[in-house]
Amino acid sequence: MECIVAALNPWSLSAGTWLACVVGKEVALQGLDVGVAFCCQRLNPLPSRTGSKTLYQNKLGRKDAMYLASNSVVEAVFISHLLRLMWESPLVLRPLGTLSVLNGPVALLLLVLFNDMLYAPAHRFLHHPLVYPYIHKHHHRSVYPSRGNIDARNEHPVEQLIAMALWSTAIYLAACITGVHWITIAVHILIMSAGAMLNHCGFDLDVSFLGVDWYSTRAHEMHHRRPDKNFAQFTMVWDKMMGTYTPYIHDDSKEDSSH
Repeated sequence: MECIVAALNPWSLSAGTWLACVVGKEVALQGLDVGVAFCCQRLNPLPSRTGSKTLYQNKLGRKDAMYLASNSVVEAVFISHLLRLMWESPLVLRPLGTLSVLNGPVALLLLVLFNDMLYAPAHRFLHHPLVYPYIHKHHHRSVYPSRGNIDARNEHPVEQLIAMALWSTAIYLAACITGVHWITIAVHILIMSAGAMLNHCGFDLDVSFLGVDWYSTRAHEMHHRRPDKNFAQFTMVWDKMMGTYTPYIHDDSKEDSSH
């Protein structure tokens, strides 16, 4: 029982303070979602959203509300563990003077790469016919996601736990290779949160540099339209290696004829 309590409340907070932290995290996340939605007004809609065809929008029900509430708690607990890691772990550098190119920008790139390296095959496993109906199918009720934060987090809590465990592993890998500063982890949290929202907003955004396509909302929309493709969250490097990458297709008739 003590292990469970420690896992849920790593800072040994009172019940009221713990609940306030959960609410505070949710308020911050909703605020970020509003900011992302505001910035999206400067972007063009994805090509699939510009035609005359009416796109299916799944309605939210009790199960959706239950999953969103459960995932809100999972996220709060995970952030609590990350904050403790950033505060106490010898793997994490804390003084501002220790921030460098290696444990800053380089470590951030490694975090993005390692997270997708772990997440893409795990995500692919969740699409296995023996697993898919029980866990991941719920998230794919949305074929053309557009509600940002809501559609991004509307998944089975087991998925959320898997993603958080892989995220933690990516942090440890980066810390062992380049070292990692607490600011790097904080920036990565912001990127992961905003990126997940953007992936489910329906707006067109591509980020490319160093000859690598690091992020594209088109890639994730294609995953929702073609669930056997584009399993990574950000960069498609690992999908190209797994042979599961597919480029964006605007014309549904061309998409159908390719099957």
